[in-house]
Amino acid sequence: MKFRRTVRFKREFQLLPEGIQRAARAKFALFSRNWRHPSLQIHRLEGILWHGHAVFDLWVTAKYRVLFVIDHEVVLSFSIGTHGIVSK
Repeated sequence: MKFRRTVRFKREFQLLPEGIQRAARAKFALFSRNWRHPSLQIHRLEGILWHGHAVFDLWVTAKYRVLFVIDHEVVLSFSIGTHGIVSK
């Protein structure tokens, strides 16, 4: 599986506090080893599409989330931020 990030994601990531960036990197490493790990709390967001693909939510901390889609063998992260990004 390949992992990609959008320009938007990269920009949002750079604006995060350093501690959240570290936590996100740790979650990405875990995701790449075992995307079903319970601590990631990954779930599909019902009824939400991004460019025609189902959107998934990955738990970074109680407050921060990553939104991503899966297109064949590519995981594309397109947003990271506080839990409020889920409702955007």
